[in-house]
Amino acid sequence: MSDYQTLKVLGEYNLALGDTQKAVECFTGAMELNSESAEPLLGLAAVCIFDGDYDSALTLYMKAATLEKSARAHAGIGLVLAEQGRNDESFTHFLTALSIDPVDKVALNCLLQQGYSTERIDEILPAFARALEEDDTDTAVRFSYATCLFSTDRKEESIAEFKEILRIDPEHEAAKEVLAHIAA
Repeated sequence: MSDYQTLKVLGEYNLALGDTQKAVECFTGAMELNSESAEPLLGLAAVCIFDGDYDSALTLYMKAATLEKSARAHAGIGLVLAEQGRNDESFTHFLTALSIDPVDKVALNCLLQQGYSTERIDEILPAFARALEEDDTDTAVRFSYATCLFSTDRKEESIAEFKEILRIDPEHEAAKEVLAHIAA
């Protein structure tokens, strides 16, 4: 493992432990060794989020997004913008993240939350459909998709998705409960 990789991993490790000072030292060292990689910037942005410094996090995520095409960078930008109440911009960045990586869990979960809070469920359906094209066995994504379909009055499609969840995972309790409720 290169020094760059070691510092990057140590930065992530220290951040997970909550030692933001050591994490910053590691991510900064990794940046000095490889200024072309967005990864250390993403790590530093995560430290800023941890510390509640959203403005600095946004700057770092934006810089990372200019260095390389990154779903993580755009999901991070979206998170910060959502935190700042800039919902339309946030929504756009989550969609951008999903155009890069259709199964990015952070972007999918945040887009789901944004879709419901801003009443834009119809607009998020294609992102969930694309994610299922990538991995049609992901019951969490399918469950979110099914609930979105139901909330947009597409009951029959929703029921079909819940049934598919149960085909994949016959013990999926939430799908059983929702299906029993909406099929009644």
